[in-house]
This record gives sequence, C-alpha cells and structure tokens, in this order.
Amino acid sequence: MRRVLSGLSLLLFLAVMIPVAPAVADLPPDPTPTTIFVLLVADLDARVAGEPSDFTAVLGAEEPSGTVAVQGETLTLWAQPSGSASFTQVGHATTDASGQATVWAALDHSAVVRWTYAGNAPTYAASTPVDFGVEVAPRVTLRVHDRTLRRHQRLVVTGRTFPAKAGCTVTLWKGPRPAPLTVGPKPVRLAQSTVRLDGTYRLVHRFHHRARMRVRVTVMACAGNARGFSGSVGIRVR
Repeated sequence: MRRVLSGLSLLLFLAVMIPVAPAVADLPPDPTPTTIFVLLVADLDARVAGEPSDFTAVLGAEEPSGTVAVQGETLTLWAQPSGSASFTQVGHATTDASGQATVWAALDHSAVVRWTYAGNAPTYAASTPVDFGVEVAPRVTLRVHDRTLRRHQRLVVTGRTFPAKAGCTVTLWKGPRPAPLTVGPKPVRLAQSTVRLDGTYRLVHRFHHRARMRVRVTVMACAGNARGFSGSVGIRVR
C-alpha cells in the first residue's frame, strides 16, 4: 500500500512540474506585398518653374495570380529640390479603379521626386519608395520693344526669369528654336548677356538688312534649373 501511494505521489508531482504547452492560435496572414509603378511622359521639354504639372503612379498588389491594381489607397509624392538635403511632401492622392494616383505640383527647381505608400495593415504591406529625376526649366518672359524696325535700328529685347537666374547666360536667337540633333535650318545667335540679380535681362542687336524673322530667348542650364526658353515673337526689318 505504501508503494502504491508513493507511485501516485510521483505522478502528481510530475503533472504539476511539467508545463502543458498552450494551444497554438491561428496567426493572421502576412500583408500582401505591393509595388509602385511610375508613369513617365516621354517629353523632351523640361517642366516649367511655377507651373503645375502632373505626376502619376500606379499601385499594384503582388497576388499569387500576378500583379493586380489596388484601389482606394493613398500614395504620397515627395520632392528633393536641387541643392536640398531632404525631401518635402508636395501632395498625395487616392488610387482609382486602375490603381492610378495623380498629383499636380509646381516645382521651382530640378528635383529628385519620390512616391511612397505607407501600407494598410493587415491587408497591404508598404511599398519600397520609388525615386526619379525631374528637370525644371525657369520661366522666361520676352518683350520686343519695337516689332517693326528700320535698317541700322537697334532691336531691344527685355524680360525676366523665374526663379531669378542671376549671373546665368541669356541668349537672343533668330530662326527655329535651338535644339540638339535636329536637321534643317539652324538658329542664329544675335546677342548674349547675363541675367541681373533681380532676374531681369536686356539684349540688343542692330540689323543692317531687310528681313522678316522670329526671335526668342534662352537661358542656359545653371543654378539648379534646366535650360529655359521664351516664346517667339515675329519682327520685320524694312
């Protein structure tokens, strides 16, 4: 009898000392991975400082069947202007049925632009930020003081740049717009100067022959901006 009680005591002791593993609860599935696709417009012209332009991206979810569009999620657009050490938020938008989100933003300088998606747990995981470069040209105005000239009379052209491109080279041309890798007639340089501290400029050229032409102004790429172009104006020398 004493041996039986000793055996029961041992079993009770082991039952108390050995912990019972708790039941394993079902863990929620991991959020679905996501990817941001940037839509870039194939345009040779840079964006113009101070003028709103569109930036578009698409949010996709990496499902087992393939990438599918994600609707109703927020994408955020950031910009790091040339010369800046940090990114600043410039806008955000909600994706539509095709997963697209568009932000309209006006930049003053060329910049690195970044799209981000913070995720929406537990459904969607955050995306890896997508960076790309954007060229921004200064806005260049042009005023021709006299569009009908006599021979030997001076053509005076004035205008302003935004941002103020102080010290940058400004050039007056006649003929087609200056562009690389083009065929046909080439533009002819008429005058050259530098932009003043306040962003204004003045260019002068004297004609000695009768002619009809269109003139325009360019500002060289400098100080955080791409090359800028004014509109063209027609003049007549009689």
